[in-house]
Amino acid sequence: ACIGKGGENLVKYAAIINDEGRAAGRCGLGAVMGAKKLKAIAIKGNQTIEYSDKEELIIQGKDTLEKILIPFATNLFSHYGTLIYSDMGMVIGDVPANYFTSSEFVAENITGRALKEQYVVLKYACSGCAIGCGRRTLFEMDGKEVEVDGPEYETAAAFGPMCGILDFDPIITANHRCNLDGIDTISSGVSISFLIYLVENNIAVEEINKYLTTVKLEDIRWGNEATVLSLLDLIIKREGIGDILAEGVKAMAKKFGVDPDLAAHVKGLEIPMHDPRAYLGQALSYMTGCTGANHNKADFYNVDGDAASYTKIRKKDRFTVNKREKSIIAYQDLTNIYDSAVICNFTHINEIALTRLLKASTGIQSFGSSGTLFKIGERASNLKRLISCKLGCKREDDYLPKIVSTALKSGGSAGISVDLEENLKVYYKTRGWDWDTGFPSEETLERLEILKSKS
Repeated sequence: ACIGKGGENLVKYAAIINDEGRAAGRCGLGAVMGAKKLKAIAIKGNQTIEYSDKEELIIQGKDTLEKILIPFATNLFSHYGTLIYSDMGMVIGDVPANYFTSSEFVAENITGRALKEQYVVLKYACSGCAIGCGRRTLFEMDGKEVEVDGPEYETAAAFGPMCGILDFDPIITANHRCNLDGIDTISSGVSISFLIYLVENNIAVEEINKYLTTVKLEDIRWGNEATVLSLLDLIIKREGIGDILAEGVKAMAKKFGVDPDLAAHVKGLEIPMHDPRAYLGQALSYMTGCTGANHNKADFYNVDGDAASYTKIRKKDRFTVNKREKSIIAYQDLTNIYDSAVICNFTHINEIALTRLLKASTGIQSFGSSGTLFKIGERASNLKRLISCKLGCKREDDYLPKIVSTALKSGGSAGISVDLEENLKVYYKTRGWDWDTGFPSEETLERLEILKSKS
């Protein structure tokens, strides 16, 4: 696990890269390593893993694997990788374009099928995985053929339609640069897109122009591939305008003196490539997430998109949140268990199968109850919230800016605006959080044994 130039230069969304192209991509962990002058961590294991009941684990593992491979979406990921979502998501308005001002574009140009038609694409899987959604693309760069990890859906959308680009060559180039230099493709793509949006709409152009050196103001336009790649290079080096973009959209809005509601972020983390207007449950998850707008903490769009099925989590129309706040909470808590157990989000192992796997592997009898697992997940959610609040997070930070909450006029989510304050109040009450301060209540912390009871 190592950092590149992005981490060394303290780009706020620098990533930690491992296995050549996999990344701990969001929230700037690469910058943390860079600040500590830590280039890489290498560990060689020399012990075997012991299981409480290996035979039972094998039985449960086979049964779970069969269920994982049943959904149609899983098979599509296996055949085409995550890019299969590009056209599917566009139809329902989930793929943002032109800095969240549209969701309509020629999606077939950037799908998994298109990638296979245009390039030699190699399939690979993480260790032990039966899905194999990973892709490596053979690509000519600087006169040499290189093997590029990906591109994944999020990257293709962030450097594609978000920047007005519908061609794989610049997308793959940007993707590879981000991997080599270790920066988050989502935050970098959104930051570049924000700059283009401001210039295209003649907002703060005089202020922006002060920081332009190698890039011309008139070249900052939708679809200008060369300019997008130049801006990415400036971000990595922290030169000129890139030094500002390297701070992310929240800091950009402040630096340029523009309306904060134009900065697409929650708690400083840029909105990913699942438009909150397409899945309102996902919107509430973005708002309440401890790390901000993170589509993996939790991916509630997969619940409403019918890719995941759980006994305690209610599916409904994707534009309905009322009376489902408890389900969103449960899924966020369950996601904590996935993360702790190192389980891929794409497996969507339900809570019943998860209890059997954990009980067989650890021998801890209480893991045989889904109620125990959800309580562990709830404890993790509240502990993270408590830490966030102690670091300055407030209830007012559980907010989606207007750029991503105002209804679009066309597309798969046309006419849908995000107004979830009443749902947020229900969420707070269900969580046991204080509406005025944002902190988990003392009663909640005692119930979850984060604080010792005074009684």
